[in-house]
Amino acid sequence: MPENDYDLYAFVAGDALKEGHTFQLQCNCGGTAPMTPPLKTEFVVCPKCASKIKVLVIAGDPGYIIGRDASGEPTLLSVQGSAATPPHQLPPEERRRIIERVKQQMRKQGK
Repeated sequence: MPENDYDLYAFVAGDALKEGHTFQLQCNCGGTAPMTPPLKTEFVVCPKCASKIKVLVIAGDPGYIIGRDASGEPTLLSVQGSAATPPHQLPPEERRRIIERVKQQMRKQGK
């Protein structure tokens, strides 16, 4: 597998890396890989399924970012290492409110 081919991508809070504490990066399979700052590589390998996971560092600690699901609809994506509540643990009404605000912004921008 060439160096730049990845199986998965994970968003990581930059603030988590600044703190210098090890945290567990979660893989889609349920496995975890330890993240110990400073990062010495741009990817980790899941010890459970051997997926090569590209680490994308997000400035600060936003808690989540906006992505799109398979149908193109906005969705909340976790930022790992975040001190914020993960999107899947937010109350359903709060998740709906956030997604609706995103959709309104997209309509205003003509997207």
